[in-house]
Amino acid sequence: MDEFTWSCIVHALAIVPWISYCFMITFFAISIFYGRFFLHQLSNPMQVMDSLPGVSIIKPLMGTDPFLEMNLESHFSLDYPVFELLFCIQDEHDPAVDVVHRLQQRYPGVDCRLLIGGRQGILNPMVNNMAPGYDNAKYDIVWVSTSRIKASTGILKDMVAKLDNPQVALVHQMPFTTDQKGLTHAIEKVYFGCGAARYHLAFHSLGISCFTGMSYLVKKPELDDLNGLSWFGRFLAEDFFIAKLLHDRGFRHQIAAVPAQQNVASTTIVDYKDRMVRWLRLRLNMMPITAGFLEPLGESVPLGIYASWSAHYFFGINPYLWFAGHWLAWIVLDYLQLKGVQNGPLPFSILIFLSAWVIREMLFPLIYFEAVLNVRRITWGKRTYFLSDCGQSISIASDKSILPI
Repeated sequence: MDEFTWSCIVHALAIVPWISYCFMITFFAISIFYGRFFLHQLSNPMQVMDSLPGVSIIKPLMGTDPFLEMNLESHFSLDYPVFELLFCIQDEHDPAVDVVHRLQQRYPGVDCRLLIGGRQGILNPMVNNMAPGYDNAKYDIVWVSTSRIKASTGILKDMVAKLDNPQVALVHQMPFTTDQKGLTHAIEKVYFGCGAARYHLAFHSLGISCFTGMSYLVKKPELDDLNGLSWFGRFLAEDFFIAKLLHDRGFRHQIAAVPAQQNVASTTIVDYKDRMVRWLRLRLNMMPITAGFLEPLGESVPLGIYASWSAHYFFGINPYLWFAGHWLAWIVLDYLQLKGVQNGPLPFSILIFLSAWVIREMLFPLIYFEAVLNVRRITWGKRTYFLSDCGQSISIASDKSILPI
């Protein structure tokens, strides 16, 4: 290769981080603005409808957590005229069964059913668990709410109001966390309130499908037209394909005013890292170009290193000084983003925020390389799955339990 050709290649590569900067500045601006002026603005369903429709709430459960009863009780105590609770559990000896029975006795007036056993033949463990609840739902609006989620009346009414639009088939809560003590909880809050929120809010504003299935309201007739929930059990990322196919049919998604309140008592940095690796592997299988090449350019560490070299190449700027300025600007913007999503004072000090932020950012390269090294294998609970065909087919590579987790 001659010197001129090599120079053109290097020059082209040096331009890439500046293009990425343009996108990231746009995403930051949109998401911070949306978080400040539109998020947490609850909709009133009585302004758009004469009466509130019935809602079937599906709660897939497995095992217990010190906060599980609190999370479930927040659904029993909803001040909503017509709803049913459908608790789906694989094993009749699961300790979560006792929690549900206690709450049934405490709230005898609530329409509540316990469905045990799942649906055989469905590989996705979550869909396997939820399928009986979905099939037995009384109402045309279904709220899928995982065991981590803490509910409120305002959240439900807001989502119902947004779903009333004929062009909307899906309303979801952007993932976030409740306020808990500990560094790992701070890391999770920083991740969901900064990086995850940036893309959820910016993509929503730009009309791009971006959906996480831990808490969402869906029109059951529209999902039934896509063969129903059980059909999506062939995918590990059933939420991605539900959103994609509804979007392909011309339906829009809406984001609820209040982010999803994941309420978990204990977690570790290893738990967080493993969860991020699993999610990234799913994205790498479904969107290899986006997750494999574009996503790292939206993270502060790889983009900062790349841009520092480019700034030195074009302008002779000290790369260490550039990276320091890059990180400082990113920290400030992420802090503003997190404050908007939190909608109030943060539950930790600036020092804890900085520590959690740095750990989260430094973990990304480790998460990325671990995900890439064995990209087809997804470990979920006690099962390991093998993905192929861009995530559209799965098979069980190993099984350490007779129960799907």
